[in-house]
Amino acid sequence: MASNPGSPTPPTPLTPAQAQAFADRWYAAWNAHDIDGIMACYDESIAHSSPFIKRYNGTDDTALVGIPAVRDYFARALVRNPTLRFDPMFVTTGLESVILVYRRMNGDLAAEVFFLNAAGKITRSVSHYG
Repeated sequence: MASNPGSPTPPTPLTPAQAQAFADRWYAAWNAHDIDGIMACYDESIAHSSPFIKRYNGTDDTALVGIPAVRDYFARALVRNPTLRFDPMFVTTGLESVILVYRRMNGDLAAEVFFLNAAGKITRSVSHYG
């Protein structure tokens, strides 16, 4: 498909292999409780939203922006949940996004949508819990 002159170049579509490699890195870091490994998956400009942010931050905020805010939130989640574990179920691949479906340590179903940049880092993530 040709693009219009002056319009941005469309992203190179992700392959299922790239999506799986991303998922493997993300799950490994979380399941190892490796905050540095977790944050290595995220771009500096990360925008993360989750139903838990409001509850655990004690604010009306439903989203966090930037590595410092997201790192602090994730670090507290690891401390609060010493048995935290994500058990992968499905990886789905979009043009520039990946959806991971997994079971949390309590057996609840969860899904996360990750928008990735050209470097494979997460620029936006949206958490969903069942």
